[in-house]
Amino acid sequence: MAPKKNASKPAAKKAEPKKAEKTEAKPAKAAAATDGKGVYVKNLNFPGIAHDTIIAAFKPCGEVKDVVLRRRKYCIVYFKDAAGASKAKELNGKVLKGQKVTVESAKKKLPQERSEFCTTVFVGDLPRMSRKQGKANLKKEFSSCGAISKVRTYQAGHGFVYFKDNASAKKAVTDMDNKPLGKPFPENRPVKVRYSIRTKEKDAAKEKVRKTRIAAKAKKTTTKKN
Repeated sequence: MAPKKNASKPAAKKAEPKKAEKTEAKPAKAAAATDGKGVYVKNLNFPGIAHDTIIAAFKPCGEVKDVVLRRRKYCIVYFKDAAGASKAKELNGKVLKGQKVTVESAKKKLPQERSEFCTTVFVGDLPRMSRKQGKANLKKEFSSCGAISKVRTYQAGHGFVYFKDNASAKKAVTDMDNKPLGKPFPENRPVKVRYSIRTKEKDAAKEKVRKTRIAAKAKKTTTKKN
C-alpha cells in the first residue's frame, strides 16, 4: 500500500505550471492597447488652441496623424510613427507655446480613421453670435450635406454639426472645409470643418455624469451645514 501513496504526490505538482501560464498572459493584453505612436499632453492651454495649432506645435517632432482635444485642458497627439512620439516626450516638463507641459505616452492607440465612422463635424473660425442665431444659421448652411439631428455652437467661435450618418459628415468635410459660409457669416472668412468623435449618446452620458457630480457636491455641502 505504501508505494501507492508515494505515487499520488507528483500528480498534484503537475497542476502548478497552468497557474503560471495565466499570469504570464496578462501583460500581453495591456501591451496591445497602445502602439507607442501617441502622447498625452497636459496644460497645453494657449490662445487660439485648436487641432491645427496643436499640429503645428508638434510638427518639429514628426508627422502628426490626428489630435484629440478635450475641453482645452489636455489633448492626445498621434504621430505617424513611434519615433515622432518619442521625440515629443522629450518636451515633458518644458515650455511649449508659453506653457510648461506634461507629455507622456498615451494609453490607447489611434482608433480607426475618423472619416470611416464619424457622423459629427467640428466647425471652426466662426464669428461671435448668439447660440440661437448660430444654431439656426449653421443648420441652414450644412443642411445640403445631409440630414442633421443636432447643432451646438459656442461663443468662442466654433460649433458642432451632428448628422444622421457618416456619408453626410464626409460630404460636409469635403464640400465645406476652407470655404466661406453664406450670410450672416462673413463673406471672406473660410471656416474649418473637421471630423469629430462626438455623438448625441456620448454627450448625454457626459451630461449625466456632470449632473451626478453636481448633485453629490450639493448634498455634501448641505450635510456640512447641518
